[in-house]
Amino acid sequence: MSSANIVVETNIILAYKMSDDESSKDVTVRLGAAAGDGIQSAGEIVTKIFSRSGLYVSTYNGNQSLIRGGHVWFHVHAGESRVYSLGFGIDYLVALTQLAYDEHYMNVNRGGVIIYDSSVVKEHDFPDHVTKVDAPLTKIALKYEKRPIMKNTVAIGLLCGLLGLDFKLVGDVISEQFFRKPDVQKSNVEAARDGYEFSKQFGTLKKLTYDYTKRRTFMHADYAFALGAVAAGCRFYAAYPMSPASPILHWMASNAKRFGVRVFLGEDEIAVVNATIGASLAGARSLCATSGGGFSLMQEAIGQAAMTETPLVVVDVMRAGPSTGLPTKTAQGDLNMMLGISHDDFPRVILAPRSPEDAFRTAGRAFNLAEKYQLPVIVLLDFAIGDGGYATVENLNPNIPIERGKIVKEAAPDMHNGVWFKRYALTEDGVSPRALPGTPGLMFVAKTDEHDEFGHDLSDVLAGLREAVDMRRKQFNKRMIKLQGVAKEMNPPDVFGPDKADLTIVTWGSSSLPVREALERLWGDGFKVNSYEFYDIYPFPADVESMLKQASELMDVEQNYTAQMAKLIRRETGVLIQKYYLKYDGEPIYPIEVVKAVKQHIAGSNGR
Repeated sequence: MSSANIVVETNIILAYKMSDDESSKDVTVRLGAAAGDGIQSAGEIVTKIFSRSGLYVSTYNGNQSLIRGGHVWFHVHAGESRVYSLGFGIDYLVALTQLAYDEHYMNVNRGGVIIYDSSVVKEHDFPDHVTKVDAPLTKIALKYEKRPIMKNTVAIGLLCGLLGLDFKLVGDVISEQFFRKPDVQKSNVEAARDGYEFSKQFGTLKKLTYDYTKRRTFMHADYAFALGAVAAGCRFYAAYPMSPASPILHWMASNAKRFGVRVFLGEDEIAVVNATIGASLAGARSLCATSGGGFSLMQEAIGQAAMTETPLVVVDVMRAGPSTGLPTKTAQGDLNMMLGISHDDFPRVILAPRSPEDAFRTAGRAFNLAEKYQLPVIVLLDFAIGDGGYATVENLNPNIPIERGKIVKEAAPDMHNGVWFKRYALTEDGVSPRALPGTPGLMFVAKTDEHDEFGHDLSDVLAGLREAVDMRRKQFNKRMIKLQGVAKEMNPPDVFGPDKADLTIVTWGSSSLPVREALERLWGDGFKVNSYEFYDIYPFPADVESMLKQASELMDVEQNYTAQMAKLIRRETGVLIQKYYLKYDGEPIYPIEVVKAVKQHIAGSNGR
């Protein structure tokens, strides 16, 4: 990988839109404050208001791993048509602290707005292409509470006024947010109304086409996957709390009784994955989830599931590492770990949903593949679409087909020796008949040692003897041949854009979304580019090699240092990708970064 063909940018200026772009059908909003100021709740309120105005949304929660202080921000991209990621720059910046102003003012677009309170925030280097809205947020908030805790609510009302939104909707959403506390509910609505009234001196600065008859559903990928898992028949969930996978645990625990799911909170990830394997062996569709550090602890047990051919679904919601790394920041650095789980070779499936919608659909597929082929299925989410990012979801069909594979309730004569059932019978497709423990007449041994067709050890007194050596080879081949069947079910990457292009961006998982928005901008600028979006990662579909070789030129975009996907592609297909945009600082990929990287490469001005 030549460093001359890598583009890596840090602290990039995101501002992009020109003043004549005010007719655009989308808007970006960023709210910034300190942890404990309620900025996540404020961001969720704004997201709900947009969604109930008929707009599509995509968000990101730029939080830190502390309870109070520091700096947190919440970004919302909303549009009249589908939006995929964080959009271009910031149209409206709500800076409730000095640090929020200092960190983001330079990323406000031409024709954009900065909302701040000069009693708290001292503006400097104010962009001449930006509208200044100095509002007495603190003074208004103190009318309702001795502490200015409601200044974020005042700012929401002001923001919605500037955007020409109906205050009735604003009040309804805020009332819903605080419905458990009637006094707090009333004062927050009134504080927002004061902010809304203050906005009238500026007028409506930008107004999209709102449709208040539509309420678009949004969720992040953690919740979407949990919902999809339950729809697919998941009845056991195990976890040890670890950001950013914890929302799956929260959702499962909150809905356990409703959907008949047994939730187990383990003392560590080792207990969690072993409990999941045990429940799956017993016949329940079982799931566990963690992040990279927790997955590291699970690896030996995943090898156990592979050897005993027990169906297993594990979700890794990736975050920046290694070790504790950046617990609340995003990354795609765990792919290599998934390819090298545990020790020695065994079959596994790796799936990487691109969005919350993908995550919902992937849940059912993961369980079906795990049971049909009796192997571990790893699902790679990440903070950008998981705990960190909501997005509009549509067409979630809860009627998910359930394929349980070769579960048998009685054995054919050639599958039984009078005492033992051939649980690990040698078969042409590598998948043996599976019996659930306790099925009459189908007793077998599930050993983590290498074994014969009944599950009996080859590792003790038989090890090295000709018959055992031959059976070892046959059992190993049987397990590995499953990958041939799985590969036929793996989807090739989706093509976004024209079938033929001068440059094809190869990307995977959540990185596909900012690439989509970048491509739309590049097409407008006259560039003929498209993207291949991988979401079925391993094993590779058979026709991927020909797709890649037909592309004029390839560029890899992903969130890790070593271009892990590009290296997997070379390993599996021999195709060498020589151009890259790699990001690994914990922050999400922005479309403007991809736009600039593509233009640099096409112009020949590559540089690090």
